[in-house]
Amino acid sequence: MTNTAAIDQQILRQAAQLLVRLNSGHATDADHAACERWREQSDAHRHAWALAQQLRRQFDAVPVGAGPALREGAGVTAVSKERRRALKMLSGLAIAAPAGWLASHLPWQTWLADFRTATGEVHDVLLADGSQITLGSASAINVAFDTGLRRIRLLQGEIMVRPADTPRDAANTPRARSARPAPVLLVQTMEGLVEALGLQFSVRRQHDATRVAAFRGDARLLPAAGDALVLTQNQSGTFTRNGAAAPQALDPREAMWTRGLLYANNMRIAELVAELARYHHGTLHYADDVADLRVSGIYQLTDTDATLALLQRTYPLRLRSITPYWTRVEARDGTDGAGSAPAPSEFGRRPA
Repeated sequence: MTNTAAIDQQILRQAAQLLVRLNSGHATDADHAACERWREQSDAHRHAWALAQQLRRQFDAVPVGAGPALREGAGVTAVSKERRRALKMLSGLAIAAPAGWLASHLPWQTWLADFRTATGEVHDVLLADGSQITLGSASAINVAFDTGLRRIRLLQGEIMVRPADTPRDAANTPRARSARPAPVLLVQTMEGLVEALGLQFSVRRQHDATRVAAFRGDARLLPAAGDALVLTQNQSGTFTRNGAAAPQALDPREAMWTRGLLYANNMRIAELVAELARYHHGTLHYADDVADLRVSGIYQLTDTDATLALLQRTYPLRLRSITPYWTRVEARDGTDGAGSAPAPSEFGRRPA
């Protein structure tokens, strides 16, 4: 492990700032180039960057946390030990940066969530009441249960929720189930609440909005300062703190993301790359002249390199990488990126 005492505090501060910037979701090409130049200035810079990256890997290596509603046998002791090691490393960076700056820029809540996934990971968890949750890439939730309410707080990312009818406890007998209603299950986001009325629905954080898709049964959207809206089965809807938009038709094949697959039906490259970027390690862009190229198929989310290579082979596209962590999808030489092209077989095949 890199010794923080051997690295100048100013250099550590710069490494921490670069780490946050490159993982903010808003890093530009210039940011990546500047980071590359900064790392190559000296061995001290390279060591400081290694320490920052080690911190990130420590947290990404802990996909499941220790919360009050853990599934049985989730390995609480091992998780707590890994978190202690990661927090010890964080203290090394805290030496170099003002506490207020770190508190406002580093995702503490996400790193210390009850359940979380790393970039590119899809993970299933079973809650104490029997509810099943699938977390998409870079997602995090906290869970709190009491007698009449089950609350899941979505901190980041996307989840698929399959609520249990009743809690699993000593009194969960057929007679007990018929004598009492199931506790309400709510998913909370920054924009409001989603109430489970059916058997399967997804919730996704999108900047300043929440998107909900009702796959089996209904779901009620409760914006923080707006009117409620009920989605019926095979509808999706988006809401902000101030209200909900009109429901849209939902293709049930969208649920394939829970198996690490992306269903695309005449999808723009701009939309496809945006989805792949959520699962991709590093920064993934597209050139403006290929944004409207349409593609159809079923693509792998958890192996974005394979999907990008497949797109390059089967469409008039090429990949340009400046570093292993910066890739742009461009038009192949001699083409303008317009129109569409035949879809490939196997993954990437055209939907029926």
